[in-house]
Amino acid sequence: MEFAAPRPLSPVAGEVFNRHIARIYKEGRLATVDQDLLAAFAETTDLYLQCKAQVDKYGVLVQGRTERELVRNPALTPLAQARADLIRLAKAVPLTSDKPDHEGAEMDKFIAEMEY
Repeated sequence: MEFAAPRPLSPVAGEVFNRHIARIYKEGRLATVDQDLLAAFAETTDLYLQCKAQVDKYGVLVQGRTERELVRNPALTPLAQARADLIRLAKAVPLTSDKPDHEGAEMDKFIAEMEY
């Protein structure tokens, strides 16, 4: 089932949004989740991944104004900010249920064992 995001999202953010909204729908919690905050979470995840790619590509220290000068990669600041915001948004959305439902876990285990 495909869900429409509340606003246009980048391809990566759209993928994150769709993955979480589908799981939340299967859990029966769609009515309790703020989809605008989920879209913000998806956009922040996209930003985090872009910053992480820059740090992975160029390292923690990059060339400064001179060839001998090494400075902290400028992408580290938004990377840390995005990480902190992701933690805060995950709780605000909420991405997970406060009370996990373990009812039916034994039946799921039984079915999974039958499939092998």
